[in-house]
Amino acid sequence: MDLMKKTAFCLLLALAAPPASAGTVLFVGDSHSVGPFGWKLDELLRAGGSKAASYASCGSIAQWWVTGKPTPCGYFFRDLEGKTEKGQQGPTPIFADLLKSVKPDAVVVELGANYAGLPSDDFAIKDMAALAEKIRAAGAACYWVTKPDSRKNHADIPRILELTYKAVSDKCEVFDSTKVTKYPETGGDGIHYWFGEGLPIANAWAQSVYDWLAPKLGPAAK
Repeated sequence: MDLMKKTAFCLLLALAAPPASAGTVLFVGDSHSVGPFGWKLDELLRAGGSKAASYASCGSIAQWWVTGKPTPCGYFFRDLEGKTEKGQQGPTPIFADLLKSVKPDAVVVELGANYAGLPSDDFAIKDMAALAEKIRAAGAACYWVTKPDSRKNHADIPRILELTYKAVSDKCEVFDSTKVTKYPETGGDGIHYWFGEGLPIANAWAQSVYDWLAPKLGPAAK
């Protein structure tokens, strides 16, 4: 086989081969992950070669993933095989159970926005830190995605970001979502990106998070 034919043959093999594994990723989040941001990031993780399992519970803080507190406003689950469940009300999955069943190499957490209505900063820090500790104890890499920009409660964003960094930056790599999102001046509910002008922002946000994650997940995650 001459060099040109050998090169062409190798190229065909590379194109035909399935992507190499980029590890197993567990992705958990709140209402943003129940919606278009979560759908897109889950899609990107799977397309990039990772085995992914995604679980999102609207309204959740870290504590809900310990107590199983039911969400009143929506959930989105997609397991390692791609089976999808969506609904309005249901219990938040127990995080320890997810760690046992998924056995992740990496955990992506999108939580923080729902601490805005809680008066205790100490509780917020301890709550997020406890979840990050569970990830570290499981031997998985931790990647934490902060709340995005919002029009409603915009003045509270610096506080939430500060609490998030204090809680997890010594255990997880942190992605500041406010740097890649800008909530429209009109439309929507002021928080979520579930509307015409918000959808492309949510998708671009997910792409930015994935582009940040991909080099960390392995050579197949591109």
